[in-house]
Amino acid sequence: MMDNEHSIGVDERVRGVLAGVTDACERAGRDPARVRLLPVSKTHPIEAVRQVNGALERQVGHVPHRLFGENHVQEIVAKTDELRPDDDFGFALIGHLQSNKVNAVAGLIDEFQALDSLKLAGRLDRRLNTLGRGLRVLVEVNTSGEAAKHGIDVDDAQDFCRALADFDALTVAGLMTVAVNSPDRERVAACFDRLVALQSRLRDDGVLGSDWAELSMGMSGDYPLAIEHGATTVRVGTALFGPRDYGTPA
Repeated sequence: MMDNEHSIGVDERVRGVLAGVTDACERAGRDPARVRLLPVSKTHPIEAVRQVNGALERQVGHVPHRLFGENHVQEIVAKTDELRPDDDFGFALIGHLQSNKVNAVAGLIDEFQALDSLKLAGRLDRRLNTLGRGLRVLVEVNTSGEAAKHGIDVDDAQDFCRALADFDALTVAGLMTVAVNSPDRERVAACFDRLVALQSRLRDDGVLGSDWAELSMGMSGDYPLAIEHGATTVRVGTALFGPRDYGTPA
């Protein structure tokens, strides 16, 4: 178990992030209850997930089956194996998914936020139908234009989203993006605004008959700005869990 000093630190970090969410919502004239905090637990052990989940429950009350974000399939598999019967939380995959890993993870996750190819959509759909379950998904959009980032180009996104009508096991809930990593707030905000503009176009065109309600954008360094620009989900890791140890085996 973690010691009491570390536990207090977790509570303080959680309190700080929740205050940041509330402050950003107040600046934007939004209801904090309409913004979901998705804690990102990558590289952190299952006990750290339990500590953060417990701290969130102490602050905001019990949320049935709260989701934690993970970037890698192997971490989701490992942490799922360590779940106890009283662990009322699950996992969302927020990182790139290779088609050859679909079978390993499709039955373990409750949400997938990085859908960015029709090949992957088809593979997921077939596996989910075999399992007899559906999956909530978000389309990842590359709003920064950076070649190193995953995601559908903004200009291609509407056609891509229309094509998802062919996959009945996928419930398309909205869009996700990773903004440019920059100290320039205007450059970061422009990424968020591009996602909001795409959401509006998808709604106006009636794509999939969805309202595209979910906008997952903003991380530890920029989540207040993302909220001010319309985020409905913010993916926060370091600000909740503390620094990551990237030397930890996945």
